[in-house]
Amino acid sequence: MQKIRFFSHKIDMLLKNLAILLLSFYKFAISPYILSQCCYAISCSDYSKIIIKEKGIILGLLLSFLRLLKCTLMPIKNNLHINNRFRLFIFPILLFVFISCTNFEHQGGWSNVVLDPDNESFFVSSNEGKVFNIVTNDGIPRINWSYPDEGKGTSYTDPILYKDSVISAKFDCRGKNCEGEVFEIRKSDGQIIWVKNIPSKINPRIEIYNDILIFSSLDKQNNVEDPKSSQIYLISLKNDSNKGEVIGKIPVLGEIWSGVYLYDGKIFVATMEGSLYIYDATKLEDFSNTSLDQISIDAIDFPHAINSQLFFHENRIMFSDVAGKFYSASIEDAKTFVDVDLGNWMIAKPVFHNSLIYTFTLNGDIITIQPENFEIVETINTDKIVVGDPKVLEIDGEEYILLPTEKEGIEIINNSEFDKGNSSGRYSTEKKLYSSPLIFENNLIIHTQESELLFFKVKSRDLYYCLDLNEEKICD
Repeated sequence: MQKIRFFSHKIDMLLKNLAILLLSFYKFAISPYILSQCCYAISCSDYSKIIIKEKGIILGLLLSFLRLLKCTLMPIKNNLHINNRFRLFIFPILLFVFISCTNFEHQGGWSNVVLDPDNESFFVSSNEGKVFNIVTNDGIPRINWSYPDEGKGTSYTDPILYKDSVISAKFDCRGKNCEGEVFEIRKSDGQIIWVKNIPSKINPRIEIYNDILIFSSLDKQNNVEDPKSSQIYLISLKNDSNKGEVIGKIPVLGEIWSGVYLYDGKIFVATMEGSLYIYDATKLEDFSNTSLDQISIDAIDFPHAINSQLFFHENRIMFSDVAGKFYSASIEDAKTFVDVDLGNWMIAKPVFHNSLIYTFTLNGDIITIQPENFEIVETINTDKIVVGDPKVLEIDGEEYILLPTEKEGIEIINNSEFDKGNSSGRYSTEKKLYSSPLIFENNLIIHTQESELLFFKVKSRDLYYCLDLNEEKICD
C-alpha cells in the first residue's frame, strides 16, 4: 500500500512539475511568438513561403526553422535552466508548432474587384480559381454567373476586360507539379470562348497588346541544380483559326513573380534573380519571323531579387527589392537609375499624389519621396501589415489614405496637414485582405482572402452586404 502511495505521489509531483515547465515554456517562448513580440513584419507562414521560393525547399525550411528558434529558444536560454531530458521533450513540441504555423498551399484571394463601366457590373477571381460576375439590382448585389462550374486550384489574377469578353487565369498544384489555365469568357452570360492549358503556375498580372494576350509562367525544375527560369506566353485573340492558340514563347532566365507589364509599347518583367528584362511589344505580331534578339531591348541586373510590382510614372519605371531598396529608372535607359532605402519590403503599389510618391512597406511605414531628387520627405509608421494597394480618398474636404491591412480591415489614415498619420477608424472586415478596395459611387467593395465580397458605405463605414463567393450565397 505504501508503494502505491509512493508511486502515486511521484506521478503527482511529476505532473505538477511538467505543468509548471510547460507554462514557463509558453510564457517565455511560445507567447512572445504568438503575440508578435518578435518584431517581424510577416508571419512564419508567409515568411516560409517566400524564403522557400527564394532559396529552395531545403535551405528555405532551415531558415524558417531558425527564425522560429530565435523567438523560442533564446528566451528559454536566458530565463530557464533545462536538463537534457526536458530538451528532448521540448523538441517534438517545437517541431509541431513550426509545422502547424506553416501552410505551403497556395491561398489565392489576391484578385481585385474590377468594374465594367459599360454595364456597371463587377468581376473578380476567387481563391478557388473561379471568375464571378456580380450585378446590382435595386442596390442589392447578386451573382450573375461564374466560371467554371466547380472551383479547383486558385487564382492570383485580376480579370481583364477585352471587347465583349473577360480574360483570367488560374492554376492548381499537386506537390511540385502545377498546371495552369488561361481562358476567355463572354461577359454577357459567362460562356467559355476558349481555354488553354499551361503546364505550370501562371503569374498574377496578364496584359493585352494588339489582340495578343501576354502572361508569364514558371518553368518546372526537374532537378534542384537546374537554373530557375520562366516563359512569357503569347496567345492570339484575333477572330481566326489561331484564336486562343499559343503563337510564341519568350524564355526568361529566373523566376518571374509579379507578371508582365506593358508601357509605351514595351514589355517589362522582373525576376527573383534581380534582373529587369525589356522587350519590344510592337514586334510580337510577326513573332514567328522575328528572332529573340530583335525583340529584346535591354536586360539590366540589380543587386537583389525584385519582389515588388512594377510601377510607371512620367516615363520612369519604379520597383522595390528584397533588401528594401526602392528604385527609379529611366524608361529609355534603365541602367540610369537612382534608389532610396525604405528599410523593409514593399509589396503594395505606391500612390503618386500631390507631387509626391507615397510608398507603403510591409511593416506599416508610409514613406513619401520627392520624385525630383528621390529623397525621403517624411516617414509615418502605422504599425500595420500592408499588402493590398492603398487608395487616396476625399470625404467632406478631408483627405484620407485607405490601407488594406492583412488582419484588421481597411485602416483609414488621415492625410490632412494637421492630423497626418493618425487613424480615423477602419472599415472592419475581420478577414485577411490582400486586395485593394474599389470605390464606386458611395460604395467601397473589397475582396477578402477567403473570397467574401464585402460592401460598405463610404461615409458611414457600415457593412451593408456580404457575398460568400465560394458558397455562392449571402455570408453567414
